[in-house]
Amino acid sequence: MIQTMGLSKSFDGVEVLKSIDLHVAAQEIVVLLGPSGSGKSTLLRCLNGLEQLSGGSVEVNGVRVDSDMPVSRKKANFNEIRRNTGMVFQQFNLYPHRTVLGNVIESLLVVKKMQRKEAELIGMQMLERVGLTDKRDEYPSRLSGGQQQRVAIARALAMQPSIMLFDEPTSALDPELVGEVLEVMKQLAKEGMTMVVVTHEMKFARQVANRVVFMDGGVIVEEQHPDLFFSQPQSDRARKFLNQLSEH
Repeated sequence: MIQTMGLSKSFDGVEVLKSIDLHVAAQEIVVLLGPSGSGKSTLLRCLNGLEQLSGGSVEVNGVRVDSDMPVSRKKANFNEIRRNTGMVFQQFNLYPHRTVLGNVIESLLVVKKMQRKEAELIGMQMLERVGLTDKRDEYPSRLSGGQQQRVAIARALAMQPSIMLFDEPTSALDPELVGEVLEVMKQLAKEGMTMVVVTHEMKFARQVANRVVFMDGGVIVEEQHPDLFFSQPQSDRARKFLNQLSEH
């Protein structure tokens, strides 16, 4: 479903990603772990064109983008990738002037040009998946952070993506609200959604991930099944990272 080859990304001459080779199979849940500044979020943003590639290539669901492609073709291919890829960010990015249902169906109306009645039917189905049908007419300001993030997930799901990307979806939440968002993500995993997740939620990584990819300094240091990664990390850097987490 996802493949990067020699992917690199630089900002102002500083190489943030260094020749990344990553493969994600259909229905696989891959968790990206690593210290702040290791390149995890940048890698995620490169997968759907939110950051331009400095080198190498990205292929998502059979659509490929090479760093040396003409700009017009890269743009067209990334637009196609985005149509099949949902992304959820740290911040919820909801429209404050639209209701919960209005936020969920916005892309269906604008991008897919659906009739409102059909879009609302899909929107309500997505709200049911995240347990928020009773909030359809509320505005984001009336919701908790956890509820807002669940609306953001419903909005991404409304486009019926084959892949979901999560960029630290619980980091902006109060601790007591984290669980409700993780429960939605666990349910998506049970349903067979292909997912790449940047997170510091170690328990989620242990329970849900098929594979942990540990990054540091813009490179993939090691890849392991969660059981092996957390019990027998192969690299000194991963061991140090886990020891620091356990101290906190």
